[in-house]
Amino acid sequence: MKKVDAVRLFGLNNVSIETEIRRVEVDQGIDFGHKKEVVKQEEKFYPQFSEKLRREAEDMARQYVIFYCLENSIRELISERLHELNGGDWWDKANIPGGVRENCKKNRDRELASGITPRSEAMLDYSTFGELGDILSANSEIFGDMLRDLKAVQRIFTNLNTLRGPIAHCKPLAEDEVLRLHLGLRDWFRQMS
Repeated sequence: MKKVDAVRLFGLNNVSIETEIRRVEVDQGIDFGHKKEVVKQEEKFYPQFSEKLRREAEDMARQYVIFYCLENSIRELISERLHELNGGDWWDKANIPGGVRENCKKNRDRELASGITPRSEAMLDYSTFGELGDILSANSEIFGDMLRDLKAVQRIFTNLNTLRGPIAHCKPLAEDEVLRLHLGLRDWFRQMS
């Protein structure tokens, strides 16, 4: 495992541990004192939201952080490897499945047409989580030395993509699904060679 991957694993494991500590705090009604003052100030600015919603949001924020870090670290892995092999214009030269290219272009064009600030200059940043798995699969010979088993990676991505829906659409994850997210994160890093 590369040093950068070991550092990523260390960071994501810490996020996972912190999330579990927060869950214990919520479940047991205990405050271990690590919450930032910002959260307490927000509560006085948003009294129209119920305490239940604020607690759910705080808990789900941690799940979002985990998924955000995971998804973007996978993008970095893909980008760095394909850049290394194909140069700066790797998006045009590398083996990116046609459907992924088309969807990324469509997503970027829709975003540009809306007049909002583009999320990125990189086309890869317009891909979905599932499409990241498609890129890895299409380039199995390139990523084979980094990932132990691409079929296992696809299974992990399928499970994680199912969990992504509630996270992205502001719905709480059940306790078992929070555990499944953390296990999926660990499964992903176990696949890293």
